[in-house]
Amino acid sequence: MLERLTDALTGRRLGGALFVLCGLIVAALVLSRDDGGSDRPAKKSQPVRIVSLPQLGLAFAHPRTWKRTVSGRVIRLRSPDQGTVLTFSSPLAGSHTQRVKRALKAALRKRFAPTRVVRDGPGRLGSRKVTTFELRGLRRGSIRALALVGSSAHRTYAITVLTPARPSARELAQAQQILMTVRFSKPLRAPR
Repeated sequence: MLERLTDALTGRRLGGALFVLCGLIVAALVLSRDDGGSDRPAKKSQPVRIVSLPQLGLAFAHPRTWKRTVSGRVIRLRSPDQGTVLTFSSPLAGSHTQRVKRALKAALRKRFAPTRVVRDGPGRLGSRKVTTFELRGLRRGSIRALALVGSSAHRTYAITVLTPARPSARELAQAQQILMTVRFSKPLRAPR
């Protein structure tokens, strides 16, 4: 009996769906938690919006105050003051992390030239290990770009965080919390 339950929970579709559901519940708790250690009255928890794209095998949560736009396989989140922008995309089926990282780095360097790579190495996206790099550019004022590229067995994902050179601490914390909620699963069907 226990073996059948374990097999059912780790099956491709049900296991992936349960994994995403658990991740989203944790995301909602992380994004809505308040600072319980302070003497101030407790603030209302911030409402969150859960985004699930089963056709891409991608899910995450973000505060409702952030604006979301979708264009094809690209999702953009903008902070309330428009200073921070997160971009989520899944450009390729299969695992092509280094290829996508090279293309993304070249595109960001061209867009924000002149740029300087200030960090390049491993990072985390949700519970997954990914590769990251950070650029600083001077176009239209000083800008920072953090790129995270990771793959599942099914798709490659690229997430970019654009901020001013000195982002607000609140928006930076919210962006970090959004990145902690990202989950990958097996896509339900191949996207067009």
